[in-house]
Amino acid sequence: MNTTATANMSQKDSVGMLPWQECDKLICKPGTLFEIEEIEINGTKQRSWKNQYPSYRAMIMEKMPKNANNVLFNAPRPDPAPIDQRFEVTHGEVYRQALEVGAWLRSRGVGHEDHVGIVGFNCVPWAITWLACQLIGAVPTMVNSSLVMDSMIHCLKITHPKVILTDAVSAIALAPYRSQLKELNCGPVVSWQPLDHLNGPRDLEVVNFENLSDPNIVADIVAGRGAGLEQLGPDSNATIFFTSGTTGYPKAVLATQRANMHNFVSAMFPPMRMAIRAGAPVDAVIKMITGPAEIPTVALLAIPFFHGTGCVGWFGKAINDGAKVVLMRKWSVKDAVKLVLDQKVNLIGGVPSIAVAIMQSKGLPDGYPMKAIAYGGAPPPSRLAHDIRDTFPTAAASHGWGMTETTVLHCQHVGNDYYAKPKSCGPPVPICDIRIVDADGRPVGPNQPGQIQARGPNIMKEYYGNPKATAESLDADGWLSTGDGGYLDEDGALFIADRIKDMIIRGGENISSEEVENAIYLDDRIAECASVPVPDDYLGELVAVSVSLVQGKQATPQSIMAAVESRLRRDARPVFVHVSEVVLPRNINGKLVKADIKKIVQEAYAAHKSRGKL
Repeated sequence: MNTTATANMSQKDSVGMLPWQECDKLICKPGTLFEIEEIEINGTKQRSWKNQYPSYRAMIMEKMPKNANNVLFNAPRPDPAPIDQRFEVTHGEVYRQALEVGAWLRSRGVGHEDHVGIVGFNCVPWAITWLACQLIGAVPTMVNSSLVMDSMIHCLKITHPKVILTDAVSAIALAPYRSQLKELNCGPVVSWQPLDHLNGPRDLEVVNFENLSDPNIVADIVAGRGAGLEQLGPDSNATIFFTSGTTGYPKAVLATQRANMHNFVSAMFPPMRMAIRAGAPVDAVIKMITGPAEIPTVALLAIPFFHGTGCVGWFGKAINDGAKVVLMRKWSVKDAVKLVLDQKVNLIGGVPSIAVAIMQSKGLPDGYPMKAIAYGGAPPPSRLAHDIRDTFPTAAASHGWGMTETTVLHCQHVGNDYYAKPKSCGPPVPICDIRIVDADGRPVGPNQPGQIQARGPNIMKEYYGNPKATAESLDADGWLSTGDGGYLDEDGALFIADRIKDMIIRGGENISSEEVENAIYLDDRIAECASVPVPDDYLGELVAVSVSLVQGKQATPQSIMAAVESRLRRDARPVFVHVSEVVLPRNINGKLVKADIKKIVQEAYAAHKSRGKL
C-alpha cells in the first residue's frame, strides 16, 4: 500500500470517515485526469478539469474508432415494423454514418456554430444526427418532440436552425408550418425516415443516412478542415436544450463544449469519493475508475435524448465508455423488464420513477446482477435508496442534482454515501460550487433554507435570444439562481426543500404551472385557475388544478379536463381538477396564494383517491 493510501487509512482510523473535501485533495493530483486548473469565464475565475476533452468532436474521434466493434445501440425497428423487431448497430457503424451525415449537412451550408434542429423520439438516426453536428462543430438544437405545435414552433423560431432533421411523425406534424418556418428564418424540414406509412404530404424531403457518400467532404471533416471547423475549441457553442420557464414557453439553454465535457470526468468522482472515504487506497481507486470496465455496461435508456440527462448523461457517457445502450420506442414496464432480461441490462435509471417501476414490477429474479442505478431530475422517495440496496445488492445506487442550465451534473453521491443521506443529492463535484441565499441574495449558513445558487464551468452560456432572462438568472460573478429551494447540511451535502419557481416535476419532466394555466384559461367557463402538484408514488408529482367558475357557468372536472386535453402535451395534462365553489385564496395584493391552494387541492385529491375514484 502506498504512503498516500496509508496516511489516508490512518486518518480514517483516528477520526472516522474522511470528509469529502479531503478526498478531493487526494484525488485531484497534478498529472492525473482529475487535475484542476484555474480559468477565466466572462471575467470570473473558475475551476475546471485541466485534462478533460476540449470538445465532443475530440472525444468522438478518439473513442468511437477505438470501440468500433462494440455494440452501441440495441433498438426497435421504426414504425410500421412491430415493436418487438429489434436490431443492433456498432460504435464504428454509427461513427461512419455520422461522418457521412456531417458531410451532407456541410453540403447544405452548415458550419461551425450553425444550428441544426433535431425533432424526434429516441432512435438511432437521432443519435447519428447529433454526432454529425458535433463532428462538424455545429450546434444541435434539441426540440422536445412531445410539445404542442405552438411551443415547438417557438423553439425553432428563436433558434433558427439551418436544417431541421426529424423522425417521420414530427415531419408530418411540421409539414403544414413549413412556410411559416421559412418566414421565421428556419431551414427546410427533412425526415430521416420514410413517410409512406403515414398520411401526409408527399413533397417532404427524406434522407437515407445509410446511403450517403461524399468521401471528399468526409476527408475534410476528419482532418478538421473547412466551414470554420478550425475555430472549434472549449469555448465554442456545443448544445441547445430547452427548459420549461415560468412564461410557459420553453427557453433555449446554450452551453459550450467545456460546459458539456466536464460530465465525463465529473461522473467518475462520486464513486471515488465513496471508496476512499471507506478506506480504499487512492491510487488503486483512480486506476479502477479510469480503467476499462470489468463488466461492460449495458444501459436501458428510457428517457428522451432531447433532455440533457438522456443525451449528455447517458448517450454521451456511452460514447466515452464504449458502452451499449438499449432503446425503447415507448415506455412500458413490462417491455422494460423483458429488455433488461433479454439484453442483460446492468444500468437503469435516469429519473427515480424508472427504478421504482422496475422494482415494483417484481419481474426480475432475486439476485439479478445489476451494476448501477443512477438517477436525478426529480425528488426520489426517501426509502428508494434502501429499497435498491435490498433488491440489488450488487448495484451502486446514486442520486444527483443538476439542471439543464448546469449542463447536467453538479452534485452527486453514490453507494454508502447515498444510503447514509437518502434525502440528499450529495455534495458538488470539485469544480462546481453551491451556495444557499436568502430572499435578499445573502448567503446563509448550514441547515438554513433558501434559494440554491450554482457556479462552475458547467453553467450555461445564456438563454439564447433572451438576454432579459439570462440577466435575471446569471449574475456578474457567475452564480446561477436556480429557482430551486434547499439547504446544505454541515457536511456540505445538498438537500432540495422546495421549488421557488412555479414548476411541477412529473417523472423528471419540468412543467410550468403557467403553461397549464394558460391552456385552462382558454375555456370561457373558467374565472380563476391555479396549477399545483399532487404526489404520486411512481412519477413523484402529477399535475392538478383548482378553478373557480365564471358566474352563471357550469362545468365538471371531467369536462374541464376534456376541453384542455388537445391544448397540452401529455405530461402537462391535469389528472385532477378541483372546482371551488368560492374564489381561490389570494393575498392582500390580489395574488393567488399557491401554498394554500396546494394544500386544499392535495387534501381533495387524497380524499378522491381514498374513494377509489382514481
